[in-house]
Formats: sequence, C-alpha cells, structure tokens
Amino acid sequence: MNRDIRNYMFTASSISLSRIATAIFYISILWVSFTVTHSPVYTGIADGLVTLPLFLSFAVGSFVDNSIHKKFIAILFSLIRACSVVPLLFTFLFNQKAFLIIFLFLFAFSVGLTSDFINSVRAVWIKKFLKEGEKVKRYRAFSNILYNISEGLGYILVGFLISTGVTFTLIFVLLIYLTSTIPISLIKVYEEPKRHQLKAGARKLSDPLNFIRKSPIVLVLFTEGFLVNFIFGMFGVLTTVMVVRIFQLPALYLSVIYLILTLGISIGSFLERKEGFPRLNRVFWSIAVLAVMLIALSYITQFIYVLLPMFIIGISIGVSEIIIFSGIQNNVPEEITGTIQGYYNSLATGLTFLSAPITGILVQFTGYHNTFFLISTFSLAIILIIIWRRTITHVHRN
Repeated sequence: MNRDIRNYMFTASSISLSRIATAIFYISILWVSFTVTHSPVYTGIADGLVTLPLFLSFAVGSFVDNSIHKKFIAILFSLIRACSVVPLLFTFLFNQKAFLIIFLFLFAFSVGLTSDFINSVRAVWIKKFLKEGEKVKRYRAFSNILYNISEGLGYILVGFLISTGVTFTLIFVLLIYLTSTIPISLIKVYEEPKRHQLKAGARKLSDPLNFIRKSPIVLVLFTEGFLVNFIFGMFGVLTTVMVVRIFQLPALYLSVIYLILTLGISIGSFLERKEGFPRLNRVFWSIAVLAVMLIALSYITQFIYVLLPMFIIGISIGVSEIIIFSGIQNNVPEEITGTIQGYYNSLATGLTFLSAPITGILVQFTGYHNTFFLISTFSLAIILIIIWRRTITHVHRN
C-alpha cells in the first residue's frame, strides 16, 4: 500500500469515528434540549446552532486551502471539539441546571464550527491522496459505505446510551472524538506554499456570486440545494417532538427514525449514482414526494407507520443530493469548482441554520400537525416558482 492510499485510509478512519460521535451528539442535543426545556423553540435553536458555522464555510475553506499547516489545524480543532464536551459534562455531573442551556448551545455551536475546519482539511486531503485513476471510484465507494455504516452505528448506540444516562453518553462522545484524532496524527503529508496560486485564483474569480447569478442552471441548483437542506434541517425538531410529545416514547425510537432516514439516503444516493448527466426534474419530483410524505406523517398515530414515510423521505433526499452535487460539478469550470462549492456550502447549506428555529416557532405557536402542512405547502410553492421561472427563461431564449 503506497503512502497516499495509507493516508487516505487514515483520513477515512478519522471521518468514520467522527460520524459515530456526531450522530450520537446530534440526537443527544435534540433529546436533552426538548426533555429539559419542553420547548420546541429552544430545541430548534440548539439544532440551528450546529449548522450556523456552515455559513462561514467559504471563509473557512479558503483559510484551510491557503494554509501549509493543515495537519496542525485538523489536530487542533479535533481536540477543541472533544474538549467542548467538558463544560456540558460538568453541568450534569454537578447538577448545575442553571448553566445547562448556555453550555448546551455553546457545545452545539462549537461542534459545528470545529467540524467545519476539520472537514475542510479532510476534503483537501482526500483530493490530494486520491489521484485520478481507476482506484478513485473504488476507494470512494468503500469510504461512502463505511461512513454510512458509522453514522448508522451512532444512531443505534445513542438510544441505548441515553437510557443509561446523559452523563455517560457525553463521556462516550468525548472519548470517540479524542480517538478520531489518532488517525489524523498518523497521516504523513507535505504541504507546499501556494502564494503564487492565490493571486491567479483571485484574478480568475473576483466575484463568485456574479458567476452564480449569471448561470441559470447553477442558480437553480443552489435554490434546490437550499430547499432540500432547509426541509431536512426541520426534521430534528419535528422528529423529537413526534417521539417525546406525540408518541411518548424513549430516545431509542428517535434513533430508529434517524437510522431509517440514513438508510433511505444511502439507497437514494446509490440509485442515482449510476445515472449519466443528471436531470434537474428528478429533484423537483423528489421534493414533491418529500412534501407528500410530510403530510402523511401528520396523520400517523402509531410509531411503526412512521418508518415507511421516513424511508421514502430519505431516498428522496439521497437522490436530490447526488443530482445537485453532480450538477454543480458538471456546470462549473474546474479551476473554480472549489470556490463555488464553498459558496454552495455557505449559501445553500449554511443558511439552513434558520430552519430548525423556524420549525420550533411553528410547532410552538401553530401546532405540530399544522407545521407539517405549512412546510409541505412551502415546498410545493417553491417548486412551482422554480418551474415557472425556468419556463419563462426558456420562452425568452427561444
């Protein structure tokens, strides 16, 4: 095994361990927020704080890309992420509930921010370690399966861990995050200064937003990505309220929902990956199916019947994500792909930090069932607007 492949395996191992811890962390944040405060609004804020740092993804990506100390950045932020568990852990150990919400919010934001730095380094490394060739698809397929298994394992574990106590759950998250630092420390890579490339890159793309605005297909992809991520961002609050308030079940059942959702996303991604040039209409159909399933969920009164709609929703999200990612790759010049992807992460994904608090407010003031209908109506309205805009554009061009 050559050095690049060995480095890639270390990177994939670190990502897999992080996926386990992050899955446990995410369900724990939702569960603790709602069971302690009984407020969908506070739960939504905690959920939103996890994705808020993604709004700065472009700046973080640029910083990492231009740094010659990527390994140091990855190790440093991995340790900071692990240590951010400690203040929240102390509030449970010493029963300091007065500080619980503050440290809970800080923990959520810290994990989101540090993960953004770590993931940016990993993204650069993966591109560096996997050279173009026949092995690329094979290793990427292997790593994607590994990541999905790891995330699923995290969702399975968290239900059992929370039943033993939140303190033990947080200790487990702390240990897994610390362990994920070990593979990073084993990576051996030489980083070359790229000052001469920075000036060339700045000249090639002085205004990325202008490029996005002038490219109708990329603009549609950004809009679709924002819509899919915005809806997906609402699921944390909705599923937590569903399990705790509607069905009155333990955390294990919330884990099962996310396990089924993750399985659906994996299958959706697998089904779409064999297609050629992606057709944007598939995204519209996926979002429409997602909206219909949300309406179906609002009528369900038994937990077992939740699983099929959640599985179908997962497939819809998986299909949409592959199409949107492939569409951006195919419609953006190679020399600015990284920059545009950074803007996508910031605009289409980072802005979804608003979706969870908005969902919490809707549940609090309009009710659980009405929230499903409002989200579905919003999704279908956006689809119709996009189709109308594309039709008008097509007519003018002809």
